[in-house]
Amino acid sequence: MNVDDLYIVLHYHWTKDTTPYPDGRQIIQLAFVLLVSAYTASRPGALVYVEKNEQTNVQRFFGSVSEVDATETDKMDEWDLRDEDLKTLCYGQISLILLPNPGGIRDHLVMEVDLKHTKGHDKRPKKKIFLMSEVKQPFFDIAMLVVAMAFLDGAFESKIRSIEDIFASRVESPRHSLQLRFVKEKLNLPICRQPISTHCGISTHEIKPLKYHTYLYYLERLSLAVGMPRAMKPYDLRRGTGEAVEKTAPLPLLQQVMGHVYASTFQTYMNQRVQSHVQAAFLGIPSEDALMNILSHQSRYIDPRAPSHYDDLPATTRASLSTHPEIVGLQEMRDSLAKEAKEMYGSMKNAAGTKIGELKAKTEAALRCAKAKLKKDTFEGARGEFFSTIDTLEINRQLDPSLLDIDKQAYAPEKIVHRLDERRQVAELMQISMQDLSEKNDMA
Repeated sequence: MNVDDLYIVLHYHWTKDTTPYPDGRQIIQLAFVLLVSAYTASRPGALVYVEKNEQTNVQRFFGSVSEVDATETDKMDEWDLRDEDLKTLCYGQISLILLPNPGGIRDHLVMEVDLKHTKGHDKRPKKKIFLMSEVKQPFFDIAMLVVAMAFLDGAFESKIRSIEDIFASRVESPRHSLQLRFVKEKLNLPICRQPISTHCGISTHEIKPLKYHTYLYYLERLSLAVGMPRAMKPYDLRRGTGEAVEKTAPLPLLQQVMGHVYASTFQTYMNQRVQSHVQAAFLGIPSEDALMNILSHQSRYIDPRAPSHYDDLPATTRASLSTHPEIVGLQEMRDSLAKEAKEMYGSMKNAAGTKIGELKAKTEAALRCAKAKLKKDTFEGARGEFFSTIDTLEINRQLDPSLLDIDKQAYAPEKIVHRLDERRQVAELMQISMQDLSEKNDMA
């Protein structure tokens, strides 16, 4: 993925996504993880929490995952942040710093990110600190996302309570910088945290870190909604960042960014499409770099008209699920066992724990799995057919002689109307280009 691909994803995430999230923090967190992944080329294990049994969770995610899988029940297990060094990104690894801007009405806000939990950190601990600055395009401004989450957590040690307080603070002589420090109690608190189910509904946990399989679920849901042919994976951003750094940085710096001991390791991350216009080099003509860039990345395949979830499929396709031979067979077996159990024990409640009761429970479980697998296969088949046929359909439509005299209407995306005023305001603000704004208007 390159910057254009990420822009499309973030634009949809902030302005068009109507999928409900447990709370607003989850929306901010997802954008933050996407940006920090792109700006550091880090593996997901350095940013989100990977459990010991994470392989099982990932298999469940790629098998049959439902919206409930993005959350978990708030069990009685307690997390002690005083002694445990959580293998995830915490406040203690982030520094917000003000640098002097003598000619401006406010100082520069920059950020340092110390990735402690990179691959092999247990055997070869080595600091790797990335520097980040403010960006005029709101979609790519990661510092503001950290500030927003710090306000939500009450993490600032000073009396800062608003963004205006930050902009009002200046670096004065003899200091050359000011750090917006976090309170000691928050230093080991994960920046991105897990949504959980409670008796009051679903919300972000105060301590538990965001889990890897939850991040994967969010990525799949978002990338399919955007219109990508396949679900986006965390390593797509890592590869894209590696390609960008390779073009501008020397080999030792590329190794440091990617965390590779050997320079040859980067070959496994290289784009399958050769990142050079070899034809132009042979012919001795100028390289079509812009065209090569478009051809090499995922955004060329995006089509928002593709079905993004099972309910987008035609009613006839969804109705065929109930008549599938495997589903019909399991339903008949379940009904037969239920009838027999009621005849023997009077009710299914009385049959609980008996052999026939266990057989019925296993049949119901098999039926649920069969339905989930069939839905998944049907959905993926429909998406695959869409992307494999849409090019030919588009060309044939344009060449259809019966439509030549008809005014052709360009594709118009669905107009999104957010019900919450706050959500609508965020969507509008994110689309404002700050490039041409003055520093005073930027602050306003």
